[in-house]
Amino acid sequence: MEQFVIADELWQRFFVGDRLACARIITYVDNHPDRIPAILDRLFPHLKNATRVGITGPPGVGKSTITAALARQASQNGKKVGIIAVDPTSPFSGGAFLGDRIRMQNLIGDSNVFIRSLASRSGGGLSPSTPYVADVFDGFGMDLILIETVGVGQAELDILSCSDIIMLVLQPSTGDVIQMLKAGIMETADLYVINKSDLPGSDQLADYIQFIFQTSSHYSVDNYPPVIKASALKETNIDCVFDILVERIRQLNDTGKILRKRQDRMILEIEKAIRAYLWITYLKNSGVSEDIRKTAIGLVHQGQSPFQYIESLCKNICLTIDQPAHLNPENVNQVGESE
Repeated sequence: MEQFVIADELWQRFFVGDRLACARIITYVDNHPDRIPAILDRLFPHLKNATRVGITGPPGVGKSTITAALARQASQNGKKVGIIAVDPTSPFSGGAFLGDRIRMQNLIGDSNVFIRSLASRSGGGLSPSTPYVADVFDGFGMDLILIETVGVGQAELDILSCSDIIMLVLQPSTGDVIQMLKAGIMETADLYVINKSDLPGSDQLADYIQFIFQTSSHYSVDNYPPVIKASALKETNIDCVFDILVERIRQLNDTGKILRKRQDRMILEIEKAIRAYLWITYLKNSGVSEDIRKTAIGLVHQGQSPFQYIESLCKNICLTIDQPAHLNPENVNQVGESE
C-alpha cells in the first residue's frame, strides 16, 4: 500500500501560518487515521511543546463559556490559542453537533484563536483524533491548547492521557455529581473552577472540595490544588482563573510533572501502535476472524469461560523479534536538550 503524502505546497502554507492549510491537515487527521503517522513524522520536528489544558466537568457547568473566556484572556496577553471543542456525535451524520462552537462565537475574528470542533465518535469524552489534532496545533505555533470534553464520568478519564494539566469545572448544586467523581477525575485534576459562583451554594461547594482534599490519601496539606470561584458568563474573576492557570503550569513544569506526562503519553502511543500492528498482523496471517466470532457466540450461549480458547490460540503464535531499533544516541541527547 502506497504511503500517503501531503503536497509540499500545503505544508509550506501550513508552516507560514495559513489557517486554511491548518484546517485541511486537521481534517486529514480527524477523518483518515491511516494518514496520521505520515503527518506526525513531518510535524514532530516543528513541535514547540505548547501546554495542553484539558477542561472537563459534568454537562451544563459552563465548560464552553470558561474555555472561551480563558482563550480571550490568553489572546489579550499575546498568546496564540488552539481550542479543540469535542461535541457529541450526531447519530445521523457522525459529525459534531457544534454546540461548543456556537457558545464561542465571540471569539470569531480573533486572529490569535483557532477553534476546531470534533465529534466524540465514542462513549468517552474525547474524539480518538484529539491528541493528534493537538499535535497539529502545536506544530502550527500555538502557545496554549485548550481541550474541552463532552462531559465527565468515572469512565471518562481519557482526557488525562492527552493533557499536560487538567482543569475540572463544577458549579453549585453539583455535590451529588462529585460523589460519583471523587474516586476518578476529582483526584487527578490540577485546578478546580467553581463556575456560576453567583448562584447559591458556591461557598459550600468550595468547602466540600476542600473536605475531599483533606480526607483523600492522594493529597497532602502542602499540595492541595487551587479552587477558584468565578462566573464566565458575567466575566467575574476570569482574570484570576487565567493567572492561577499560568502559575499552575509554571509549578508543574518546575516539578517535572508535565515532562513526565509527555513521556508517559509517548510510551502509551508506542504501546498502542504495537498492539494494533500485532493484532492486525495476527488476523491477517491466521485467518481466524470468523472462528473467533463463531466461538464467542458459542461460549456466550453455553455460559463458558473464553480463556481455554484464548490459550489455544496463543500457543499457535510464534513471535520472532529481531534486535530492536534504537535512536542514534546523538539524537536522543538532542531530544533531551530540547525539553
